[in-house]
Amino acid sequence: MALRTISALAGLALTLALPAFAQETRSVTAANGTFDIPVAPQRIVALNDQIVALPLYELGASVVGSAGRVDAEGKTFMRGGMDTLGIDYANTDIQYVGQFNALNVEAIAALQPDLIIGGTYTDPAVVDQLQSIAPTLVIDNGALGLIETLRTLADVSGQSGNFEARYQSYQANIERTKSFIGDTAAISATTTFMFPEADDLWVYRANLGAITQVLSDLGFAQPAAVAALNATQASWSAELIQQLDADFIFGFYRQQPDATPETIRAAYEKFAPGWCAALTACQNGQFVVLPGPTFGSTMTGLELALELVENNVAGRPFTPFVEAP
Repeated sequence: MALRTISALAGLALTLALPAFAQETRSVTAANGTFDIPVAPQRIVALNDQIVALPLYELGASVVGSAGRVDAEGKTFMRGGMDTLGIDYANTDIQYVGQFNALNVEAIAALQPDLIIGGTYTDPAVVDQLQSIAPTLVIDNGALGLIETLRTLADVSGQSGNFEARYQSYQANIERTKSFIGDTAAISATTTFMFPEADDLWVYRANLGAITQVLSDLGFAQPAAVAALNATQASWSAELIQQLDADFIFGFYRQQPDATPETIRAAYEKFAPGWCAALTACQNGQFVVLPGPTFGSTMTGLELALELVENNVAGRPFTPFVEAP
């Protein structure tokens, strides 16, 4: 960005920030340092839609702007917004401020934010620019995990009470589901992800949003090859597909328009011909494709994922996986 533009933004930020001096502030520490932020932020800009804007919005925070996506026709949207919370730019007061990796700094400044929240995926140079507009926090969701990320977002936005009440309800439902299932440690599950193009099969040990959090909270086991992964995710070879067999295998649909249940199931077969015949979970109807919000980063996603796992495991008979000797 040209020096003149940066200077103009700094001048605009100073002008816009003047009313903020009346706000009560407090000190918080994020991944990029310690900052004074408003106790009750009134104009938050989120630098990611699915990871930041949606959880903030559902907890009652005042989100005035968010990064988003652009579809093939050039229309802007928030990933998971309509599926998860029924919201988008068209039916809320949230303004589009660019894509998470192509942010419009001037559009952000024009919204007069009193707090900006991004993540480790946000360009550090852009974060430095945004600091001249409003305190800009980098939240390391990968290191924190889903629950602590949600708790942190609730804290910095002044919505801790709303989060804790909802989280307590979720924990009570986890215990209820455990009582329906019985010995959850005796049940194994594999979490996979496939796009319709069938170019890669991804396998997750952890950190795939709501679904892996739910499976962990319930105490499900994982196949040995998955549990042994050093990283939280790995691209999987079609030749090693049988190592993924378990009582249940989960996949996902509806994260993009052409990702229907049918196209996703077909993509697994295209990636690894004979996939279903090679896995007892699939042979027994225990390969389950879940809707996109179940791998999202919201309390709504957690609640939905828990209901669907309960329905598929406790709500019907299933054939346990017996590993070949």
